[in-house]
Amino acid sequence: MTHPILIPRSAKPADWPEISSAFHDLTYEQSLTYAQAAANRIGAQARFLCLEDAQGTPVAAACLRIKQVPVLNRGVAWIAAGPLTCRHDHARPDPVRLQAILAALRDHVHEDGHVLRLRFPAPALHDTEALTDLALREGFAPTDHSPPYQTVLVDLETDEEALMKALHGKWRNPLRNALKAGLELETGPIAALSKRFHVLYEQVQAVKGFRPNIPPEFYYPLSGPDFDHEVLIARKDGADVGAMTIGHAGSNAIYLFGATTDAGRGLNAGHYLMWQAMLHCRARGAKYLDLGGIDPDMNPSVTRFKQRTGGMDVTAPGPYEAWPKGLTGRLIGLAETLHGKLKGKA
Repeated sequence: MTHPILIPRSAKPADWPEISSAFHDLTYEQSLTYAQAAANRIGAQARFLCLEDAQGTPVAAACLRIKQVPVLNRGVAWIAAGPLTCRHDHARPDPVRLQAILAALRDHVHEDGHVLRLRFPAPALHDTEALTDLALREGFAPTDHSPPYQTVLVDLETDEEALMKALHGKWRNPLRNALKAGLELETGPIAALSKRFHVLYEQVQAVKGFRPNIPPEFYYPLSGPDFDHEVLIARKDGADVGAMTIGHAGSNAIYLFGATTDAGRGLNAGHYLMWQAMLHCRARGAKYLDLGGIDPDMNPSVTRFKQRTGGMDVTAPGPYEAWPKGLTGRLIGLAETLHGKLKGKA
């Protein structure tokens, strides 16, 4: 398959919100606000890239988080939920265009001596099997260095009646009970409601005894032009009985964290909040609500809860990786293996 040559152009961070907003597959992971904070968290650098066609039109864009090996000054370039390929004003990218995007990213990253890893955004709804075939043709391979992303996407470009009808009967019935239970909804920005959410979250974590890799405290201070973060709280008789946090970037929203008290579980507050999140995000103009990932093997009950919302079960293509040839690639691999062993012993 012969594909067109795309030209990579570096973009300034200040220009990234405008550039990325041209793509309807933009998610929070490719927002300037989140990407810079996520890079800083691991000692990486966030760099922004456009891929232009022969006419100078951006056809793809990606934020790369580059983590270098000390002394070697080479490392891994990670594209989370990218590249962005679905422009609002263009037709969906065909296989020829997607292969050209993969080739251009690979060549650009390899010129700097880095390994390239990427996982496409779930809301792009790419054909995973077909895209994997394209990636293999361009020298990529599936990798377990980063986890896959399987999730449920709720299509919000429909009316409330259709959303209700799509619910599984065993999900709809608890929701109807919750709607009759006299619960009240309060919404607001994370800056105003993070303390109340965190009280509930800590209570739940004390019982469940696990901590996510990136805790909600990481998200609380995030504020920027392309990432909006808010809290939905369910209340009963003046008390908070459940809450969830929602992130917004471009035309997509995502469920980030949730917590429900014992009293809230008895009132089906989880169903109530998820339903209200659908309606709230739809009212804000979101195209999809990403329910924040599922793991059928490790967490079947949460997976079942999310799948019964009537959303689409989607696995994002990737992660894939492409290694530079020669000694540099081998040294990066050796350094990464050594770091993993040391981290496991810590």
